[in-house]
Amino acid sequence: MRIISLLTLLCLLLMPQIAYPLESPSIYGSAFDYKKAKPARVYYFSGKSDEQIESYCKQERIGTMDLSACAQFKYESIIKVLEKKVTEIEKIIKIDDKERGTYGDAAALPFFKKAQESWLLYRDNQCYADVYEVGLSSSRFLDFWDCMTRITENRLKELSPSTDND
Repeated sequence: MRIISLLTLLCLLLMPQIAYPLESPSIYGSAFDYKKAKPARVYYFSGKSDEQIESYCKQERIGTMDLSACAQFKYESIIKVLEKKVTEIEKIIKIDDKERGTYGDAAALPFFKKAQESWLLYRDNQCYADVYEVGLSSSRFLDFWDCMTRITENRLKELSPSTDND
């Protein structure tokens, strides 16, 4: 009888390990690298136009996975705008550097590129920190993409000329 009790106790203790091994990370607990994520319009909204996706994402009652895919789609849209803006600025700085170079002035483009690289590192690390600080959550990826979008939109504003008369 004692052996049966010990076997039962042993089974009860080991059962959670067998059913839920510690080495098996969930999608919420594993490391996440957004650079490896497939574009939302390819894996989630396949065959849909941007207008259809935007319309779908404006709905009030959609699930967490849909919200996350919509947030990723929004980020992917705004990052394209930022990349275009950065390219435009680099072209202008390159022309200005060439003109200033005739007078022996230092070039600005290498510093702008370093600043942009540093900003990207800041944005990525800030969003990873924000999301992992909260812990396991079904809205982890939604929060991550929202953070990436917010900080990217702020950078776009920084790089765009002000329309205010300061």
